Amino acid sequence: MFTIGCLSEKELEENAHLNFLTEKGWNLQIININDPLKNQYKLDAIVICESSMPKICRWLMELKVHASLPIYLLSEIDESHSNIVYLQLGVEACFSTKMDPEELYYTLTNLLRHYSSENNQLLGNRPESSQEKGIELISHSLSVLIDGKNEISLTKKEYSTLEILYSRPCKTISYEEFQEKLWRFETDLDGRNYRIANLIFHLRKKIESSGSDSSFIKTVRSKGYMLYM
Repeated sequence: MFTIGCLSEKELEENAHLNFLTEKGWNLQIININDPLKNQYKLDAIVICESSMPKICRWLMELKVHASLPIYLLSEIDESHSNIVYLQLGVEACFSTKMDPEELYYTLTNLLRHYSSENNQLLGNRPESSQEKGIELISHSLSVLIDGKNEISLTKKEYSTLEILYSRPCKTISYEEFQEKLWRFETDLDGRNYRIANLIFHLRKKIESSGSDSSFIKTVRSKGYMLYM
């Protein structure tokens, strides 16, 4: 799960590719180019959506001064000359909106995992006690890694449930939101709160059986659940 900063002159709601990323649980934050990314440590990457070439070049020059994050370009115009200029200015990769949104999702996922892995190797000599604790979702195997050492296999629904919680840590996810995202195409609404509670129960049980503490999944009485990290 990644947090992406976005630069776009258009409304993000109009972008099918970015909408797909949010549906997969990614967190998108709109960047104001006049703000020198004081919160860039919270971002995993930056995506620039198509604009005029001079404006993109100006944005890239601003970003490279203030940011040390991978930058990707998403454009409706697949033009090699422009892409070469963007790559020379520091863009990691240029993507066309002709690409299927799901293909973009998996491509960015693999690129960011590789980027994260390289950074983790630089930290490899740190004592274990000083390394960051928490959970990491592993989409290709539908599993979760706890504290960097215990990998737990999940069912598809269990993974989706945890993915929803993980997308907004320390925020209450209501029963209604779980229902919308987990059973959006079903018309029978009866018993869904129980089904959500049952999924949370099995998630906690699996985490506990691995020897880890499941208390990071908090119950918000009468409202829903929260992932506390």
